[in-house]
Amino acid sequence: MLEELARETGAKAWAIASMLFFLGAWAVMALKVWRSRPEDLAACARLPLADDGGDARELPLGASPRV
Repeated sequence: MLEELARETGAKAWAIASMLFFLGAWAVMALKVWRSRPEDLAACARLPLADDGGDARELPLGASPRV
């Protein structure tokens, strides 16, 4: 029964298409990270995760806010 369903719905084609989509999305993200500048990544790393009332841009590089 499952073999008939796979034959009728083209499950092989969907599996291959989804694998190609995943590889394409992974390649685009990997290329974006590889080409990004370290300064941009450091600025993103200093962004606050929650609204704590502070401004992460005021902190010197490497400093952490008081909790």
